[in-house]
Amino acid sequence: MKIVITGFLDTTTKGQRIAGYIYLPLHVFVIPLFAAMYLQYAPNGGNELYATIGYYSAGVAFCLIAFWSYLRAGYDILCDNWAKNALGFFLAYVMCLLLTYLAAAVIFLVLGDKASNPNNDAVNSLVKQYPQVMLGITVFLAPLVEEVLFRGVLFGSLRAKHRTLAFVLSMGLFAFYHVWEYALGQQDWMALIYMLEYLPAGYALAWLYEKTNCIWMPVFLHMLINALATAASTM
Repeated sequence: MKIVITGFLDTTTKGQRIAGYIYLPLHVFVIPLFAAMYLQYAPNGGNELYATIGYYSAGVAFCLIAFWSYLRAGYDILCDNWAKNALGFFLAYVMCLLLTYLAAAVIFLVLGDKASNPNNDAVNSLVKQYPQVMLGITVFLAPLVEEVLFRGVLFGSLRAKHRTLAFVLSMGLFAFYHVWEYALGQQDWMALIYMLEYLPAGYALAWLYEKTNCIWMPVFLHMLINALATAASTM
């Protein structure tokens, strides 16, 4: 039977939402802290690539186990509403692109030529050392985990209660997640200004999920964003 979506509906189950809210702080805060401790205190120095692979592999395994039915339902919505989904994808990408230029302009006005996102620097360093492996992580593993947690769980569960709050919290935590380790580790809270670079994507991805009600659409857009960023870092 064809599934026709006329408005946003959170399609996660209560059990999936509970599981998601348990794993979300683990993914954002706890596991990265343990990974940092591993890299700091491993006898012969930890391997950052192995830590990254383990981190996202654990996230993907969690999503596939806990959210399999949710992802499967999203595939049906994807197939049954392909024209609407394609239009939403295009609009969200354009929106993300324009807002990203605006965010970059603001950061340049504040920091000038000294602007250098520490998260991007760390990812680009790994991409240059291990291009094929990092392509797989950034384009396939990270988008699936992050979209299920930040859009599927956080945004989706809040959207029916308060639309603005759903956008603000999902965007804010998504942006904070990318930079807090560097602000804390380097004791440089100005690093939090780079949250601005992730707010455009956070908004576009949440907007796309809201309009399509299909988690695969923000996953695919996230894949495209990361693929372009990864390709640019290898040039």
